[in-house]
Amino acid sequence: MAIYKKHVRPFIRNLYYFLFALKLNILSYLLFWIRLKRVSPEQIQRILLVKTERIGDLVLTTPAIRAIRQHFPQSNISMIVNSYTREIIENDPNIDEVVVYDAKSSHRTLKQKIRFIKYLRSRKFDLAIDLGTRNFLLLPVLLMYFSRAKITLGLNNSGRGFLFNIKVKPHAQPRPLAEEVVSILHPLGINTSDMQPKIYLSEEDKNYSDRLLKEMGIGEKDLLVGIHPGGYFETLHWTREGYAKVADHLIQEHGAKVFLVGGPREKDLADKIKDLMDSNPINLVSQTSLGQLMALISRCQLFIGGSSGPLNIALGFDVPTVSFLGPSIPERWRPQGEKHVVFRKDLPCSPCDSGYCYQKNIECMEGITPQEVIDAADKQLQGFARE
Repeated sequence: MAIYKKHVRPFIRNLYYFLFALKLNILSYLLFWIRLKRVSPEQIQRILLVKTERIGDLVLTTPAIRAIRQHFPQSNISMIVNSYTREIIENDPNIDEVVVYDAKSSHRTLKQKIRFIKYLRSRKFDLAIDLGTRNFLLLPVLLMYFSRAKITLGLNNSGRGFLFNIKVKPHAQPRPLAEEVVSILHPLGINTSDMQPKIYLSEEDKNYSDRLLKEMGIGEKDLLVGIHPGGYFETLHWTREGYAKVADHLIQEHGAKVFLVGGPREKDLADKIKDLMDSNPINLVSQTSLGQLMALISRCQLFIGGSSGPLNIALGFDVPTVSFLGPSIPERWRPQGEKHVVFRKDLPCSPCDSGYCYQKNIECMEGITPQEVIDAADKQLQGFARE
């Protein structure tokens, strides 16, 4: 079974991807009537952006969104996102309209999908850009095609851009995701050196965080630390014992107010970490909306967690972080800048970029000791201690 999971299953998956990509490339060749078109900023009045990936992907796309707005300052910009990522972008001043596509609910039936397409067509977009980077995500390609936008643009990774007017060749080697997304815009003459992600809060969510902290007796001078112990895959989780020891240290030695945050799937994990602790953290896992979570993270002086959505939210508010890359590709997902300490074990099997550990010990995570993380957190908090 181990040989199958380590060698046979990846080979079958890669062969399937290769054959699927080959079909799409052949189809792209046959669609000769979809031709490259010139783009003049003066002609672009309505723009459609599409990003149907996860929370972290959307946060790291905000530098590209800013660059698009700067290049097309007078254009009306709409953006399609998932229902669970909407709050990341809905208050961004660079976006005029957020359009939610929810395949599991409001756009589940064929009739609902057709109604959605009709709405897109009624907007008469001049330019549509797929800001996605993940292979074989065909939904953005189809939405943009059926929208009847005059010009469509996106990455042609694995033949996925077979319906685009302008197909962008992906880079051969991984690079920081924010840079990868910005590179999609190069055919339009758009570039930027500002890769700092930035997200915005609603007044309602700001008021929520103010009210919650006040109810808990937490003042403006108190040290707030957010901890997200979960992640999309188990391979992204650092040890429960490690999180418990680090949280105890922060509370006992720094007097920090430590928040455990996360979604419904991570409730049991947070409860087990809390049971291992001597101190009493504030457990808000599964108790906040995404916007409320964003507001709380924005108030933190330090954020600790794995390579996941909440970590990237902290980056979007320029909050210093201590993080664990585990199996994630460091060239793509490592937080950029001096404010961020990243733990990663350089193992022969890493980065596997997998949700399953073929070694069955997740050594890239379990090899990180609590003392290492405590030392990193202490260093990150030196500036706060002096104030």
